[in-house]
Amino acid sequence: MIYKCSTAINTEILDFINTNNVATVCCSENHIPHCFNCFYSVLEEEGCIAFKSSDTTKHIRILSENNRVAGTILSSEISLTKNQGVQFQGVVVEKNNIALKATKSYYLRYPFAVTVPGKLWIIELHTIKYSNTVNGLKSKQEWKRA
Repeated sequence: MIYKCSTAINTEILDFINTNNVATVCCSENHIPHCFNCFYSVLEEEGCIAFKSSDTTKHIRILSENNRVAGTILSSEISLTKNQGVQFQGVVVEKNNIALKATKSYYLRYPFAVTVPGKLWIIELHTIKYSNTVNGLKSKQEWKRA
């Protein structure tokens, strides 16, 4: 299966996602939510993000049963006058035709992670909502996988 977006993610949304580096990802087991934080890299053309985790973690065990996720990426520069963030939904896939590209992307961004045990996982993004509030002026943009 080839993961290509027929509708490109807006440049402003991509710029925000690429500027930051930690996502909070939420999954669910028996209707009980579980969240984890992870470093990520972006696969722009495919509309995906990659993260690294060990097979032995609770969230990977949960994701092996239910691969649907939701998550957020917040700006590291939140203040009373500036607040930016992304909310997303998608599915986690372990291996596919973009695994090599994901590996290159992730280790170029986080070279230290080569020594950390675990493997790469890919979140195929299905929806993104970007909110940007500066000095009380709000703007929102949405993207959906075609």
